[in-house]
Amino acid sequence: MEQIISVFGINWKLLLIQGVNFGLLLFILHRYLYKPVIAMVDERREKIENAIKDSERMEVELGLAESEKARIVREATVKGDELIDAAKKHAETAEAMMMKDAHRKAVHLLNEAEHRTNREHDEMLQNAEREVARMAVLSAEKILRKA
Repeated sequence: MEQIISVFGINWKLLLIQGVNFGLLLFILHRYLYKPVIAMVDERREKIENAIKDSERMEVELGLAESEKARIVREATVKGDELIDAAKKHAETAEAMMMKDAHRKAVHLLNEAEHRTNREHDEMLQNAEREVARMAVLSAEKILRKA
């Protein structure tokens, strides 16, 4: 075995120092490089997983919000239709009341006009009778004066 070592030129002291250097290098790299890199990778993986979970949660919340929006729109549409129907009924009732009131006023005006016309007719007849009586008196007076 010594022949092999001497043929290849292996120096045990140098080999041992290189082994210690290699071990020391592994220790330093493991402690100051490998652990921080692994910690950083784990931290990034955790952030990505949290982002994915948040994204999934937001998608669920978005779906719930959209269904809530659709429900609110349906309710608003139904309420709007109810308000429109109520307004139509109120308008129809108001229209009927205005028509009745207008009809009543028209009938009242017609009755009042008829009474006024009858009164004026009676006054004209009375005036005509007075005028005829006055004319008759004047005619009689003229005839008596001639006679």
